[in-house]
Amino acid sequence: MGVEPFMISASILVVCAQRLMRRVCPACRVSYMPEGNEAEILARAIDGWHGEVFRARTGGCPKCGHNGYKGRVGIHELMLNCDELTRAINVKAETATLKRIAMSTGMKTLHQDSMLKVKEGVSTVLEALSNVPPDMSMT
Repeated sequence: MGVEPFMISASILVVCAQRLMRRVCPACRVSYMPEGNEAEILARAIDGWHGEVFRARTGGCPKCGHNGYKGRVGIHELMLNCDELTRAINVKAETATLKRIAMSTGMKTLHQDSMLKVKEGVSTVLEALSNVPPDMSMT
């Protein structure tokens, strides 16, 4: 678009991203202990957390129209601008670098928020991963 990076970095206060994810039906959800790749993804997203999560029951129930999900929940990512981020924007750093800086200064990503919704029993791992891919490594 031809906009100089310093004009963007000087005008950004926050950047918000949001998506909707299906809620697992509370009347027929089934709890289980994630294993393998699911457990690894949850542990990486939520600082080593391991515990029971829910999945949609096959065939659902009359309350959810027999699909296992009822309603939607928002997942959010809020990036606050800081000096380090401003400098990176000004030197035209790559998107991955900007995200890494934002995460190191406290930003919770869409993936992390979706995994928190899974931990809280609001949605499922499958639904979370179908909406947002796992984050890149911080290293």
